[in-house]
Amino acid sequence: MTEQHNSAAQEKIDNEKTGRLAGAGAGVVAGAQVGTVLLPIPIVGTFTGALVGGVIGSKIGKRVGSKLLNTLNSVERDVCDAPSPKQDLSKELERLVKLREQGVLDEAEFRAAKARLLGL
Repeated sequence: MTEQHNSAAQEKIDNEKTGRLAGAGAGVVAGAQVGTVLLPIPIVGTFTGALVGGVIGSKIGKRVGSKLLNTLNSVERDVCDAPSPKQDLSKELERLVKLREQGVLDEAEFRAAKARLLGL
């Protein structure tokens, strides 16, 4: 359980770093465009806008981006950990075979249940 907790904590830290980096990148680009327009001084406006945009984007990305990544990772785990329909089908077939072997189901009942299970 501790290893699982450490893994989840590390994943959260990694998601914050990724979100911060993505936010900074987007902030730099957007900030450079805004800075160029608001401070029409060559290079200075673009650089200042990019710097401010990067800082703001980094903070936003850390909060929003990491939450988004945490949610996506949670959904991914749920999907990956869910048993596949094939596994469920094979387990159900095994159960029907055992019921037939135990005499709970006769051959006709077994075939009918198997046909229903397989959608035939």
